[in-house]
Order: sequence, then C-alpha cells, then structure tokens
Amino acid sequence: MKIIKSFVSESIEETIKIAAALSKIFEPSDVVLLEGDLGSGKTFLVKELCKIWQTEDEAVSPSFSIINQYRGTLSVNHLDFYRIEDVSELDNLGWEEFLNTDAVTFIEWPQLVEKQLKLYYKIKIQFNGQKRKFTLKRFEE
Repeated sequence: MKIIKSFVSESIEETIKIAAALSKIFEPSDVVLLEGDLGSGKTFLVKELCKIWQTEDEAVSPSFSIINQYRGTLSVNHLDFYRIEDVSELDNLGWEEFLNTDAVTFIEWPQLVEKQLKLYYKIKIQFNGQKRKFTLKRFEE
C-alpha cells in the first residue's frame, strides 16, 4: 500500500478541484474503491469525474440499480454494494466483468470484494461538518 495524495476540502468548489486532480491520475481499466460514511461525498466525486470525462449521461447514484455505466472521453463503471449482503449476490451480478473493460471502475461500499482485488486504488473520505479529507492509496499484491 502506498499513499499517493491527500487533499482537504472545505467547499464544493474545492472538492471539484480535487476531482480535477484525480482525473489526471486514473486510466482505463483502473479500479477505484470509495470508502466513507453515508453523505461523505463518494457519489459526488464520481459525478464530478464524469463531468470532466464528458460522459454522455450525468452520473447518478447506483444505490438501487447497483451498477451504472457511462461512456465518455474516459468511460466509467460506477458500482454501489451498499445493499449487498453476501458475495454470492455479487457473483450473480457478474461484477468482475466490469473490471476488465477500458473504463475506470468505481466501487462504493467495497468491503465484500476488496480482498479479491490485486491492483487497485482506494479513496478514503473522512468528514467532519463541511471539512473533508480525501486520501488516495494504491494497493498492489
């Protein structure tokens, strides 16, 4: 595990700037795990990255659909495993197929799958009121 960058945001505008910085790091086929409490800004960050990468559709939370895909200058797979209770449910969804594409794959609530991944980034978002700390790490097996 290697810490790549840390950012602090106290506003929406600062979080948008963080998204711009992150957009220069990620490449096709990257997997990015998003870790943070409800309301910490995981989906907002993905929405802003989708704007930067000019996806055809505006990103929305995949909490109920579980998987959303967006095509753009850099395509995005956005998965949300909040409502998934067992790995077998994920196997039925074929979630691993999304890892082998030319898109950047973001996974919210990744606890069930993290140990199955060999190479990935993780963004941990900690927040207190309006202040958010984003820590980007890279994991390699």
